[in-house]
Amino acid sequence: MSNPEENSSKESRSGHPPTIEGHALLSIDQLQRVIDANPYGCWMQLSAHAVSDTSIELRVPGRQEFLGTQALQRLHGGVLSSLMDVACGYAVLAHGGLGVSTIALHIDYHRAASPGELRIEGRVVHLGERICTAEAFIRDDTGTLLASGRCTIYKSREIHPALSPSLTT
Repeated sequence: MSNPEENSSKESRSGHPPTIEGHALLSIDQLQRVIDANPYGCWMQLSAHAVSDTSIELRVPGRQEFLGTQALQRLHGGVLSSLMDVACGYAVLAHGGLGVSTIALHIDYHRAASPGELRIEGRVVHLGERICTAEAFIRDDTGTLLASGRCTIYKSREIHPALSPSLTT
């Protein structure tokens, strides 16, 4: 098996995406296609910034609609919880492009989040045949950890509809 760090940013010699434990790793463009096909991801203005064999990185701009406490200029905890859910799901989806659903979500809030760009890292902890575990970390634009958590994810047997044409050709 080749070095995973080499495979994380380029295609294999055959022209196909690199594989990790038999699962095709999505490119940033493919992951962004999935995000763009999701109305909620579009509303949040999520963007994919990195895909590797161990993690993904998403970013979202700070928006006034994310505020939970206007007077304190603090983001609503539900926004952070949603970003945690999305990052865990997309981390699993990035390994093979199969549709995913959240079974369970646990989040720990470490500090209040102020408006500004958020960086969300999703990491696969366990990639099972159907049940997977992922963790995520949300940081502000200075790198300060705001929240962390873990999800149990159900992985379907079908390729995500936004990927069907590109993965079958």
